[in-house]
Amino acid sequence: ANPCSGFGGFMCLRHLLLSLSLAAAAASEEKAAAGEKEAATKRPSSLAPVVGYRGIYSQLHLNDDGIPKVLMLLGGDSDTGGGEAPSWYSSAAMRFKQGRTKTAAFFAVAAGRDAARAAARFGIEEVPPGGAIFVCASGKARRFHFSPEAGAGERSRALRSTVEAAVSGEAEEQDLQPLPSFPEPDRPRKAAAVTLDEFTHESLPLLCYGVKAKPLCVMALLLQPSGQGCPAEIGALARRHRNDPVSFGCVGAKGQADFLAAFGLEQASLPALVAVKPGRRARFTALQGGGGAGEGGGEGRLEASAMGAFVDAILGGSASFQRLPELPELEPPYLLGGEGGKDEI
Repeated sequence: ANPCSGFGGFMCLRHLLLSLSLAAAAASEEKAAAGEKEAATKRPSSLAPVVGYRGIYSQLHLNDDGIPKVLMLLGGDSDTGGGEAPSWYSSAAMRFKQGRTKTAAFFAVAAGRDAARAAARFGIEEVPPGGAIFVCASGKARRFHFSPEAGAGERSRALRSTVEAAVSGEAEEQDLQPLPSFPEPDRPRKAAAVTLDEFTHESLPLLCYGVKAKPLCVMALLLQPSGQGCPAEIGALARRHRNDPVSFGCVGAKGQADFLAAFGLEQASLPALVAVKPGRRARFTALQGGGGAGEGGGEGRLEASAMGAFVDAILGGSASFQRLPELPELEPPYLLGGEGGKDEI
């Protein structure tokens, strides 16, 4: 008897349909997985790489200098949706590459804000759906016009012809415009080392006033003997301005009456922050933190925010400086005595 006849035949058919359905689902999953793997491993085109707005300067002015550059601003409805250069554009680029040598460099700018900003540089209000192409050579740029109805092969051949004329130097002068300027890419500033010195009678003339000094010297004058170091707030200020032309330090100014008087200060004014511009016409400005807090001084405090605003005002050019007839010097510790100043002789 045939097992697939009668009711058994219905069960066989059901089993067959179920098997086919499972096989189709498995094949669909395998295809999707293969597509995901291909997308993950797909490398960006080296023939016509997509760059950001900040990368246009490097492509036009720094890379492969001396050869024509072809720039395509991708539109939102371009062949690949604006994410990468269309295949016909890459095909045209292939004609100008022999091994590792290029006679013309092709690149593209992705659709969106970057392409719109680049278009404005070239004097067009918006990027058309199919994109906009510019051939740049010898400081000039020419827009390459193509019909949206033209086939991919026709577009590629027409673009190759235009670029070949630019490579050979036989391009017509009509419809040329000056190559627009683009901003240079940001170059990260190398962080300078933080320098913070406790100035002494020996180091002050050299590091704050002399040959190793920067144009501005900012020092905290503290009511403490020499050798006790600088407070953390001054260190934070020095780190914040490590790339600015400023020297930072502190001075244990206890007993240094003559030194303080040169800045119009006394012990009751401490702590204070003094900025000195050394040179032939030395000048200074000061921020007092003591505020006359008692006969001995030192009870006030230099707030970090106030010190930051003080230095910002100087660097911004809004601070007021006073003339300094002579650059004051510190007395060496062995000439200081008692609590208030020099030994009486």
